[in-house]
Amino acid sequence: MTEGAEPDRWPDAAPLPAGARDVLPVEGEELAAIEASLRSAFTSFGYREVRTPVLEFADVMDRAQEGGLGGRAFRLFDDHGEVLVLRPDLTIPVARLVAGRLRDHPGPVRVSYVAQAIRPAPAGKARPAEERQAGIELVGIAGPAADAEVIAILVEALRGFGLAGLRVGVGDVELTRAVLAGIGVAPEAQARLRSAAEARNLVAWRRAAAELPVPEPAQRIAAGLPAMRGGAEVLERLREAVPATAPECARVAEMLRLLEAHGAADAVLVDLGVLRDWGYYSGVVFEAYLPGVARPVAMGGRYDGLAARFGRPRPAVGVGISLDLVHAALAARDGDTPAREGVVIAGGLDEELATAAAVRRAGIPAIGAPATESAATALARADGWRFAARRADGVLELEDLGAGTVVGCDDLVEGIRSTRS
Repeated sequence: MTEGAEPDRWPDAAPLPAGARDVLPVEGEELAAIEASLRSAFTSFGYREVRTPVLEFADVMDRAQEGGLGGRAFRLFDDHGEVLVLRPDLTIPVARLVAGRLRDHPGPVRVSYVAQAIRPAPAGKARPAEERQAGIELVGIAGPAADAEVIAILVEALRGFGLAGLRVGVGDVELTRAVLAGIGVAPEAQARLRSAAEARNLVAWRRAAAELPVPEPAQRIAAGLPAMRGGAEVLERLREAVPATAPECARVAEMLRLLEAHGAADAVLVDLGVLRDWGYYSGVVFEAYLPGVARPVAMGGRYDGLAARFGRPRPAVGVGISLDLVHAALAARDGDTPAREGVVIAGGLDEELATAAAVRRAGIPAIGAPATESAATALARADGWRFAARRADGVLELEDLGAGTVVGCDDLVEGIRSTRS
């Protein structure tokens, strides 16, 4: 190192904080397409997009998160000493917005969002610190019809990607509580079960069920709850085993009937193993799964108590979809990313500007490259474009990188169209 020179702090690459990552152009383009598809599905049901700030007051979020996210958030101070957090959740800011800015709306309020949630990963888990989500919230209406609408939108939105094997598992917090009350489990005896549900730990659930102060048949019913899954017959079996659950079973059955009318029932199953936070959710809870991804690509449920924490009680149900996980499911299906339908033109920065403009007018992306022999091909390969073009002895040569062919043409647009056909 030359005397007086600054040391090279980053000999390889500048590191990122734990849980952070960059998004490169091809992935960014694919994620933007996913967002556009989801926005279209939301809009078709009348949901309008809102945007909330990345920074929120810590006391506001902590008050709303009680019994929910456990307070996990990145915290910082503003110039006045106020404690702020980076938005760790998207439902809570939307609930704050609806309770405040849309306080006088007669309801129901239908809003959507596409934004980043930022929070520390749970200890010992390899999770991103940032997760871009798209979601909807239906506020001001209770009952099976509202639950069915949100689940139906979720099904339609995910079906829009043409992925086979979509499954939405639906549980219900109130139904689970009714079962436990119906077999004689006092609220104070449910504490360990509640902890297991919040941790999504089925092993801990079964252990806690085996130690409940109730007769052994009742313990078996409690322990077997998370394994109950299927169609409406699951509800009938549960109602017969625990008659006190009849109202809750009827409500979930009505939701399934409405989902049938929506055309979404074939993707939905009752799954009482969908255990979620009892202190946050107040009814139906659900998770969506796609082949190739181990984690749920979407999670949602009813949270009627949240709006009251912002001053105006209102029933609400919503769902958030992880864009990264949907992208992973698409990648698992498609394998290698297909080449994008565009052409890199040698000399498209200067000598072939008119040629590039004509290609763009035809609706085909045209990318300018230096007028050297291999520059267009190298750039097309690097950025995933299907075609490269160069002029040789007055004739345009069109290279199809996917097929490995080169053809001469007088008109580049016609040459691309003929190659596609």
